[in-house]
Amino acid sequence: MNPRPPAADPAADDAAWTGAARRATANADVRQLLRSARRRRHARLLAVGMVVVALGTGLLLLVQTGTMDRLLGDEPAAKPDADPPAAASPGPMLDVAHPFESTPAADWANGADGIATPAAEAVNGFTADEVATATELVRDVLVASRLDRRMLIDHDPEGFLAKLAPDARRQLAPLFTGGREPEIQSLVSMIAKGNVLLAVEPKVDGEMSVLAGEAGELVVRTNYVFVYAFEPEGPTRLVDAMNVLVVVRADVDYVLRSGDRWTPGSRGLWYGDATGYAYSIGCDAYRKGYLAPAVTERTVTSSPNRKPARYFDPASPLPSTSGCPQ
Repeated sequence: MNPRPPAADPAADDAAWTGAARRATANADVRQLLRSARRRRHARLLAVGMVVVALGTGLLLLVQTGTMDRLLGDEPAAKPDADPPAAASPGPMLDVAHPFESTPAADWANGADGIATPAAEAVNGFTADEVATATELVRDVLVASRLDRRMLIDHDPEGFLAKLAPDARRQLAPLFTGGREPEIQSLVSMIAKGNVLLAVEPKVDGEMSVLAGEAGELVVRTNYVFVYAFEPEGPTRLVDAMNVLVVVRADVDYVLRSGDRWTPGSRGLWYGDATGYAYSIGCDAYRKGYLAPAVTERTVTSSPNRKPARYFDPASPLPSTSGCPQ
């Protein structure tokens, strides 16, 4: 506050001083109000500025991270991987000229070449020449029963039956008709109708041996595995070659009877014990006495406790049960 100056007229001076004081006070109040208003305006501008800066920073982050594009529905396409995953490789292509290639039978002999006769020696009163004749006859029977396409495809047993003793022929002939085919399948192989074999010889492995039988008998024991290849249905790209292969194990004793002990009708070649199995085969066809690949039917032979390679081994023990449920 300014000091009061002296004056000649105290009353006038008092009035003048009072008015000046009032004006000074009013001016000071106005200046105070203006300063307060300016401070509030600056505060508001500062707050607004801070908000703007914050919004700007947020928008910049949204743009940099691509979030704004997604919010606006304009997200760029995802960048493809530099090394896209490799497509699953297709299964192996079946070579119909070499269908056994990936199986244990790949190096086996073809067809009749896999059936060898043993060295001939005299056995049980039979001379070496008679033994050689007997083993050659058994070889011909195996070819006729397991490899000849007249039997396999046409189901014509005459070539097989003609090599047996007359009484044996009469016993076996009725088993090829009338639904009795399962009774003969331990001795012969017949392909189920509607299935086609590939134009390759079946693979064969095994052995033949000669034993003494009863008086006037010569036993020729055969132990062979035959593997048949079927034409695939549809594409030839397969996961497993066994989709078109059927394995048949046949352990059969053939008995040659000779001499006066036997009637004329019983002289000649007979069948004795016959056992074996079929692997990778359609069970419906097998129950009817025929062969078909496993993929043609829903139920197939199997043995969870037996490795597949064992079925190709003619020396392996025979399984105790059939792979086809009854």
